[in-house]
Amino acid sequence: MKKETIYASVTKNQRTAISIIRISGSRVQKISKTLFKKKPVKNNVNIRDIFSLSGDFIDQGIVLLFLKPKSPTGEDVLELQVHGSFSIIKKIEEELEKIKGVREAQPGEFTKRSFYNKKMDLLQVEGLEDLLDSSTDLQRKQAQLLLMGSVSSKLNSWRNDLIELGSFIETAIDFSDEVLPEKSIKLFYSKLENLISQITNAVEKAKYSQKVREGVKVIVTGPPNAGKSSLINCLLDENLSIVSEEPGTTRDIVSSTVDIDGILVNIYDTAGIHDATSAVEIEGIRRAKELLKISDIQIKIVDGKEDNCYESLDDIPSFNQLTINLINKSDLVERNDKNKLSFINVSTKSNHNMMEFRKTLKEYIKQVVNKGQDPIILRDRHLKISIMLLESLKRIKSNDIQFLTELVAEDIRHSLVLIGKITGSVGVEDILDNLFKNFCIGK
Repeated sequence: MKKETIYASVTKNQRTAISIIRISGSRVQKISKTLFKKKPVKNNVNIRDIFSLSGDFIDQGIVLLFLKPKSPTGEDVLELQVHGSFSIIKKIEEELEKIKGVREAQPGEFTKRSFYNKKMDLLQVEGLEDLLDSSTDLQRKQAQLLLMGSVSSKLNSWRNDLIELGSFIETAIDFSDEVLPEKSIKLFYSKLENLISQITNAVEKAKYSQKVREGVKVIVTGPPNAGKSSLINCLLDENLSIVSEEPGTTRDIVSSTVDIDGILVNIYDTAGIHDATSAVEIEGIRRAKELLKISDIQIKIVDGKEDNCYESLDDIPSFNQLTINLINKSDLVERNDKNKLSFINVSTKSNHNMMEFRKTLKEYIKQVVNKGQDPIILRDRHLKISIMLLESLKRIKSNDIQFLTELVAEDIRHSLVLIGKITGSVGVEDILDNLFKNFCIGK
C-alpha cells in the first residue's frame, strides 16, 4: 500500500453549515504543526484557529486528533470540522496539497486502510457499504450486524471449531501407527455434525435475509381492467401505473419500491392475464408468469362486477403459498359467497377494506423476512462460499478418519481457507477493489 498521507472533504461540493475534512497518515502531526499555532490534544475536542502555510488565518473550527494505533484507520488521523464554505474547503485543500507526501484520497481509501491495519475485517467493510446504502430500518439493523462484528464473531466460532477438528486429525497423523480411540472418533463426528448443522441452518436462512437487502417481491396479477394498477397506486400513494377503462393498458412489468414497516418491498404491476392475441400482450403475460415463479407474495385481483369473478380468481395461475385474493369494486357490488374461496372485498376507488388488505399484506411480508432472523450469511458471495464449505464438511463426514486421515486433514484445511475468504483473511483483492470503487470520497 502507498504510504502517502491522504485527505478528503467528506462534504465536498456541498453547501453546508459544517464541513468535515479527514486526514490520515504519517504526515498528520506535521500537518498539525503547520495548520495550528497550538498543538491539538489527542483524543479530545479542540477548538483551534486554522492558518495557511504562510500564516494567513483561514477559519476557526473543531479539531480531533487520534494517534495510531488507536484511530479509525490504524494510522494517525486528524479531523477538521470547519464552516461549510466552498472557499474555506478549497483553501484548506490547497494548503494540504503544498505539503510533500500529502494527496487527496481515492474513493473508499480510508476504509481500505482500516482493513489493512486490521481495524475492520472484510465483513465489516461490506457492512459499512450496506449501511450507507440502507433505506429501511431492517436494512440498517442487518447492515449493523456486519459492521459491528456480530457476524464475524459467529464465523470465527466456526473457524475455531474447525481448528479443533484439525488439531485432532493432525495428532492422528503424527501417531498413525496407533488405533484411534472409539470415544475420540465419536467426539470428532459429534463436533463435525454440530458444525454442519449450524452452517446448514445459516444457508437456509440466507435466502430470506438477502430479501432484506434486495426487497420482498410482491406481484399483482389478474385479468385486464380488474384494478391492478389502481391497487398499486393505492399502496404506493402515487400514480405509478396508468389507470384506464381500456383493457390491456399495462403490457409490460412496472415496478416500484416502498418501505412497509421498515421492510423494503418491491411491488410489480403485471400485464393482465387472459387469452391475448396481440404479440406485445402475449409477451407481457409470459413475463408476468415468469416473475410469479420467483415472487414471495402473490396478490390476485378480479373485477367484482363480473358474474364469473370467482372463476376468474381460480383461473389466475398460483405460484406462491402466500397469496391474497381480492375481489375489487365493492363500491359497486360486494360478494359474500365465502364458500367459494377465501377473499377480501375491496374498492380501490373508495378504499373500502383497504386497511384489512394492508394488514394481511404486512403479516405476509413479516413472515417472509422473519424466516431469516439472526442471519449469518447476508450476501450472495457469503452464500456461495458457505455452500462450498458445507460440501467440504460433508466429504469429511463421509470419509473414514481411521484410514483416510490425510484426506480428512486436507478437507479441513480447505474449509478453513473458505471461511477465510468470507472474513477476508485470504484472497480478497478483487473483492476489495470492487467494494471500494462504490464508496464515496472520505470513506
